[in-house]
Amino acid sequence: MALVTIRKVHDAALAQLVRMKLDAEGIPVHLGSAGHASLFGVQDSYSAIRVQVPETFEARARTIVHELMATLEALPPEAEEDEGG
Repeated sequence: MALVTIRKVHDAALAQLVRMKLDAEGIPVHLGSAGHASLFGVQDSYSAIRVQVPETFEARARTIVHELMATLEALPPEAEEDEGG
């Protein structure tokens, strides 16, 4: 089954959050790195993490990730700071 990239992210924690959400929804997911920098914990524009799912799950996964990202973007700055530490 071929994998399709549904999103690229530059933050390892965000990539893991997306992975956990898709897993919870029963969607198989693979996180692929486009560069070796991620081996050293460095993320930049050259080392985006690719969120990939089987093509049969693509539409559903895109919807779920879109909703997740909209929810995260709607968080007030204080909520983000409180959750981070």
